[in-house]
Amino acid sequence: MFKSKRKRFFSLASLTLTASLILSACGGTSSSGTASENGGTSDSSGDKIKLTMFIWAGSNQDVVPKEVVAEYVKEHPNVEVTFEESSNAIMYPKMVAGKQADPNNPVVNFGYFNADATAKGVNDDMWEPLDTSIVTNIKDIPEQFHQPDNKGVVWGVSSFGLVYNKDLVTTPPTSWNDLWDNEQFKGKTALWDYMFYSYISPLIATKGEEIGASYDNPEPAFQYWADHSDQVGTLVTSNDQLKALLESGDALIAPFSAQVAQTWIDGGSPLAVAYPEEGAISFPYSLQVVKGSTPEQTRVANEIINELLSADALTRYAEATGTPVTSTAAAVPDKYKDDPSFSVETQSNGINPDWDVLAQNSSAWKDLWDRLVKTKLQ
Repeated sequence: MFKSKRKRFFSLASLTLTASLILSACGGTSSSGTASENGGTSDSSGDKIKLTMFIWAGSNQDVVPKEVVAEYVKEHPNVEVTFEESSNAIMYPKMVAGKQADPNNPVVNFGYFNADATAKGVNDDMWEPLDTSIVTNIKDIPEQFHQPDNKGVVWGVSSFGLVYNKDLVTTPPTSWNDLWDNEQFKGKTALWDYMFYSYISPLIATKGEEIGASYDNPEPAFQYWADHSDQVGTLVTSNDQLKALLESGDALIAPFSAQVAQTWIDGGSPLAVAYPEEGAISFPYSLQVVKGSTPEQTRVANEIINELLSADALTRYAEATGTPVTSTAAAVPDKYKDDPSFSVETQSNGINPDWDVLAQNSSAWKDLWDRLVKTKLQ
């Protein structure tokens, strides 16, 4: 039952975003519920309540969370919040190791998590349900974006497309097929190591029937990449590494977040984003509280999440990062009104990876990648 609910949740993500975008385009007002109104923040001993928040590194992802937390701490001086800035690919394994070492002392208490980490966290019993009596701004987010049992809420949906160097690429890509079967990009394709939703999922979606690959039988997809390994020039493990490779021309194309790439473009990078004709990959972002936090930490985390879900904070996050948000009370920033990732058509045609299968079979997929593909890379 749970699995079927999750599949419905993600399959409806793009459709529901349609409604959100339409409503968001009409603008909105800040929602209610300040942290102080939701209760005090002193623990029983009078000591400071200390929390660690996970935020994504780079591309302006830190701007709004730090502003919101600074304002919260100003109003609640008995709270201290430190930040862990990294990627989900790096942080989530640390969270698993920390939980195994001491389930009552999590590495981070709350923060931002992508669809991949969210699904893995469900399997690993990583998440604490949100307290909706505190997180009142969840009312502005359509129910389809609420995680089952309120173990997090999707506040934004990014799109993965094809990012390329527009100064060096003579014919812009138009299809996922360009990634693995275009002579122009031979030896110049950069892939994020183990980020299978960005190059295995589109392969299954566009050529799965032809090559006999599916989420239940992924090996033909890995074998296909092995047979086309001469397309791959580099495996990357950080945003900054990928940006440098694309800007220098050492890599010409990569499947990556259109929103993060747009912040690079706004900063002067000679890059462009192509939305494949088969559809971009829909990539939900959630806010979650980590299980094992103390009751005081959990309460404060819920209060800060409520502030982060306010219409004002989400509008500013969209402005800073180019991320389409799900709140019906938030507004689409003027500079993104013509951005394809904010459009109804682009979101409705998105490819939705099977996040449950990706999370449950991550070790087996890593083994296929290491054994069939990485052994063939130069």
